[in-house]
Amino acid sequence: MKRLTAGELKRLAAVRGLKLTPQRRAIVDYLQTAGYHPTADDVLRAINHRFPMTSRATVYNTLNMLKEEGLVCEVFEDGVSRFDPNLEPHHHFICERCGGVEDVEWTAIPPVGEIALPGGQKVQTFAVTLRGLCAACLKK
Repeated sequence: MKRLTAGELKRLAAVRGLKLTPQRRAIVDYLQTAGYHPTADDVLRAINHRFPMTSRATVYNTLNMLKEEGLVCEVFEDGVSRFDPNLEPHHHFICERCGGVEDVEWTAIPPVGEIALPGGQKVQTFAVTLRGLCAACLKK
């Protein structure tokens, strides 16, 4: 799986003329190890354990910069933005009970082939969001 790396952050900071601050590094470190799709507030809470003075603006600006550069994907669902460091093509599963978001391998969904849309648009790619109950919620 291709994921965001500290090296990519270093390159991006140099290109944009930004300081490679400990807070920015901590954001990338957190995203690299997150086993889920965190919100910006999740990232802020996690980073503030190590760097209590990290501002909300630093987290949002860093996440937006990473998103603009294609180094994280934003998953917007039910009015909540989550950030996904998995850069491989994939789909998502959302648990209707706990709200958890999980990656689903791209190949788990068969290709759709040609789709005739009423407006004459040409489909180049697609992403599927599956909904249901995750394994943990099914056990409850």
